[in-house]
Amino acid sequence: MSIKNALLELVTEHEANAAALRDAFHERTNHIWPLNIGQVTQTLARLERDGLIEKAGEKKVESGRHTETYRATPEGEAFTRQWLTEAVVPAKAERDELTIKVAMAVASHQPLQPLINAQRTAVMGELRALTRQLDRAATVEEIAIKRRIFALESELRWLDYVEERHA
Repeated sequence: MSIKNALLELVTEHEANAAALRDAFHERTNHIWPLNIGQVTQTLARLERDGLIEKAGEKKVESGRHTETYRATPEGEAFTRQWLTEAVVPAKAERDELTIKVAMAVASHQPLQPLINAQRTAVMGELRALTRQLDRAATVEEIAIKRRIFALESELRWLDYVEERHA
């Protein structure tokens, strides 16, 4: 997940300090992906270095200290608009352990069925657990859970292919 782009999108909406951005991120994602303040401040520094945000001033916080607030630059606003509309191409899986196991078993003429059965059982167990979570999931959680469910369903289809062609 691109923390940089998400924080930039939040700064594009309104000026904020690091703590407010972290809190807004947590609120928008329903705390599914926790961020620590160090991640946020480092990301803000890189966004500023890249000319996508700029300091907007200082804000006095509850503790009485002052913190920098940031706003998006025109370049940052354009970058955010582009990010929100362009497709995301999944990264190529360089070293997928399951695929490597299957490849090694096939190449060495080892029986695949025990691995396929064990993997299918594990995936089905995770699918059942995720399906139970859907009943009480908030919108953002539901979106994340459904994404994982669809990925697991795809893995089951791949296991069917391996079983049919190579087991």
